[in-house]
Amino acid sequence: MTRLRAAVCAIVLASVSASVAHAQSAPEAEPAQVMILGSFHFANPGRDIVKVEVADVLSDAKQAEILAVVETLARFRPTKIVIEHRPSTASRIDSLYAAYRAGRHELSRNESQQLGFRLAARFEHPRLYPIDEFADSPFEAMLAYAEEHDPAFLVFFEEEMARIAAESNRRQRDHTIGEILRLGNDPKNLMADHAVYLRFARVGAGDTFIGAEVAAKWYERNIRIFANLQRITEPGDRLLVIYGTGHVPILRELVTYEPGMTLVDPLEYLP
Repeated sequence: MTRLRAAVCAIVLASVSASVAHAQSAPEAEPAQVMILGSFHFANPGRDIVKVEVADVLSDAKQAEILAVVETLARFRPTKIVIEHRPSTASRIDSLYAAYRAGRHELSRNESQQLGFRLAARFEHPRLYPIDEFADSPFEAMLAYAEEHDPAFLVFFEEEMARIAAESNRRQRDHTIGEILRLGNDPKNLMADHAVYLRFARVGAGDTFIGAEVAAKWYERNIRIFANLQRITEPGDRLLVIYGTGHVPILRELVTYEPGMTLVDPLEYLP
């Protein structure tokens, strides 16, 4: 090695060492605390595959149960409330939220308002954060393929949908809203429901991979949602993310591997 090359190498190594030392000595940003709260859809819009008979959340009894949930969730002291609406609806949500705070809007049945608006107003947040996204899925094409090539999957799928619907209806009949949310966020129940999405991947494996495409689109949608969550997150935030329970396993996994976020268990903040 020539003297010139040796000198250049020494300068480069010194620069790298200084950069590493600076990075090690620089204070780390406080990670954001992120609670992913899986929820059934209070308004029961009928867009989910599983159809559930949801109790009237505007009844006096259910309103008392919702207020009990709000009280326990408030212990988390969220700095931002994140909801399952598309970012394009932000101005409409801002307007409704402002009207609610001014006493000019009665809360709708939606969990974003029943839980989200109440908590945001309690902590005087200026707004809520919609982060939902969609990804086109060949779901019907998968069912058509299975009808011809994989009838066993159709039997499995119909049985699982019936099981989930029966369990969801039982919860609505026998439990308070707080208890339903606890059951929905229990890791064992989340795993059982998420396994259905993973079973899609086997449909057409080795041929069209149509089921894998459906599963991939489900992951793509949730990764897009997570990207929106990353975009609004700042160091030190305490984010309460109110989302449909089906999204929870993927969103929690993504939060777990994000260095700037720390996952918070909602079971510690539910009645």
